[in-house]
Amino acid sequence: MDRIYAFVVILCAFFLITSPAAASETKELTLEQAITLAIEKNPDLQSLRLEEESAEGQNEKARLLLINNPTIEGAVSKEDKPEEEGGGKFTNYGFKLSQEFEIAGQRGVRIDVAEKELARVKSEIRDKERVLIGDVKDVFVKALAAKKKNGLARANVRLNEELLGYTKIKFQAGELSGLDVNLSEVELSKAKKELLLAERQYREALLALQGLLGVSPDMSFAIEGDLPSEAPALPDKEALKAFAFSHRPDSKAAAFEMEKTEFALELVKKEAFPNITLSGFYGRDERRDVVGLEISVPLPFFDRKQAEKKEAFAKSEGAKIKAAGLKKTIEREVDQAFNDIASAIEELSLFRKEILVKAAENLDLLNLAYKEGKIGFFEVRLAQKDTIEAQFAYIEAQARTQLALNAIEKTTGGAVR
Repeated sequence: MDRIYAFVVILCAFFLITSPAAASETKELTLEQAITLAIEKNPDLQSLRLEEESAEGQNEKARLLLINNPTIEGAVSKEDKPEEEGGGKFTNYGFKLSQEFEIAGQRGVRIDVAEKELARVKSEIRDKERVLIGDVKDVFVKALAAKKKNGLARANVRLNEELLGYTKIKFQAGELSGLDVNLSEVELSKAKKELLLAERQYREALLALQGLLGVSPDMSFAIEGDLPSEAPALPDKEALKAFAFSHRPDSKAAAFEMEKTEFALELVKKEAFPNITLSGFYGRDERRDVVGLEISVPLPFFDRKQAEKKEAFAKSEGAKIKAAGLKKTIEREVDQAFNDIASAIEELSLFRKEILVKAAENLDLLNLAYKEGKIGFFEVRLAQKDTIEAQFAYIEAQARTQLALNAIEKTTGGAVR
């Protein structure tokens, strides 16, 4: 009966480890809730949204019919009348209203620049959300894996405590030596150390998640969710690249930046044309009223926007270089994500089809051998240890698979299809 008890403990621990309900904690925060919190409260994202308001203001300004305000001038003066006209004083006064006009179509190009800038900022906000969501998913997966490892480590401690108690009973009965008791105590100490490590990793993962969510540190909430148990289908690499080029917000932002700098260069060229100023005036003195119209045009002899043209051209070329570099970066990221998902799928499939199956078969064989007296207690304990290690490795394989899936979504700017 004693030997059967030992194996029952091991078998119960195995089912405890593999059962999701056994490792469950208070269900308070799901992945969807975490993503919603991050998008609403992340300080970096909130700061970037203010840039959108600024770009909208510039867009409104660019649409003004006249970029310059009118100016009004007035003059009042007193003069002495000639003696031959009777002497005395009389008052002169006059008013002039002036307005500067752009004549080279600057307003239309200015609107184009403002619209592209607004579109770029909006794309950068969406790209920040893409990166933030990817980071939240990664940290959430790591926290979820740490939580499952924590539960597994607790089950391992309980199992080793029971095994130590069983070993002491057998020692008192004279069936085991003191060395066996010492070995059991060492195994229990190792299990407790692994539990402390698992608890620390879980706390650190929760703190990292809280930082991304933009909430104050609070260890009271728990997370819920599942890691993938089935290997996903391997996506097509070239389709992933095409999807990334067309859907990633940073790729769109780079395209908007190129268009904006091209329009900005065109705007500088148009601004080199001088604006005209039309003025209407009215004057009155002792003898007569004067009404007229003036026109003035600055002569671009010295300042012909030479520096502004060079600067705009450099920005335009720089935007093209950055866009080309971003395309290569996206391609490398997709290649890396594809390699990671391929490796993760192979590893998870191996666990599902072979490792976990073999572990279960070994337990059945050891059960039969133990009942027949062909193996001893420590052979069974070794099998229990191998089973727990396999479970830890399985959790890591699940986490790597989900992280690889997250990387595909993050690098392509959309869900895996």
